[in-house]
Amino acid sequence: MYENPRPQVHSRHGFHPGMVQLPSGELLALFVLAEAFEAPNGTTYVTRSTDMGRTWTLGGPLYDKSSVGFETTDTMKPAVLCDGTLVATGYRFHRHNLEEGIAIPETGGFQPGDNIVSFSRDGGHRWTVPEVIPRSRPELLELSGPPVESRSGDLLATAGVYKLPDGSNPSGQFGALLRSRDKGRTWDDQTYVVAPGPITPWETRLCEMDDGRLVVMVWAYDAASNRHLPNHVTVSPDNGRTWSPLINIGHMAQSSSVCALRGNFLLSIHAHRGDDPGVYVRLVDFTDNRWSVVDEALIWGRELGQQTRAGQSMVQMFSSLRFGQPSLVSLNNGEWLATHWSVEDGQGKIRAHRLRVEAATLR
Repeated sequence: MYENPRPQVHSRHGFHPGMVQLPSGELLALFVLAEAFEAPNGTTYVTRSTDMGRTWTLGGPLYDKSSVGFETTDTMKPAVLCDGTLVATGYRFHRHNLEEGIAIPETGGFQPGDNIVSFSRDGGHRWTVPEVIPRSRPELLELSGPPVESRSGDLLATAGVYKLPDGSNPSGQFGALLRSRDKGRTWDDQTYVVAPGPITPWETRLCEMDDGRLVVMVWAYDAASNRHLPNHVTVSPDNGRTWSPLINIGHMAQSSSVCALRGNFLLSIHAHRGDDPGVYVRLVDFTDNRWSVVDEALIWGRELGQQTRAGQSMVQMFSSLRFGQPSLVSLNNGEWLATHWSVEDGQGKIRAHRLRVEAATLR
């Protein structure tokens, strides 16, 4: 989807993709283009495909960052609403000191920032200047996945939490549900998807099943011991008002995503960055909220080495990661497109993989 055409001239890396299929059938993806993984100049770019993802045309940045008045690094993910409007949500870090990274090693905190939302009503050709989403807590929310328009008409998004720049975390480690009843203009972040506790829910991803269950998958991290845990999920039967305790699904992966198939089936994708690294896709029977893998496939990264280890701080982990943020999009021709970022030969690239789920497996 993206590869720097002139790496000998410019340092341009692609990270953190998110993709949708428009009502026209065209594919639109947003991703971060930056000089380096934590570069101050990182911002969200738009790329498009008219042939089901076989070729891509890079557009420009989603918006002109100079409108903010100081340097920022942003990342946003898109969703298509029922009326065809595009909504992109995410966050941006304030980069007042251009020599500091996003993670601050002296404190264990992160740069301050804003949660943001932008809209397009012409198929993603023009976007509004991102508006700040007010928060009820001081910490920046890690709003790294796309919003979901539920059957109720509410727009829902989920997020973990970044520590403040000084390393403090007055609200605790938690997962928040953001709900908009007016298609993204205003938001409420009062509901916990994961209540404050010992588990940090990074890279949360949300889907809605046929029966109305909402499922959120998280990269589970024990911040007290700097230890990665298996992926967990939590389930809501009532449009996000209440949530189950976290369910350990047993996959020792970090950044992951989940999509609803028909009935009780889910399709999940996982970035395994410890032992047996790579990007894995799993077909899951989730009857009665029990995670049962029907089939799985390693689609990329068989030859990679271990990238995350117990005891790593987030600063150390940021410098060692070489792929992540896998996601899945269902296409109108019956195929699925899996996307993720990867660093290969020193270049940050956006990769796509074409998949098909056989109907016979969904019985």
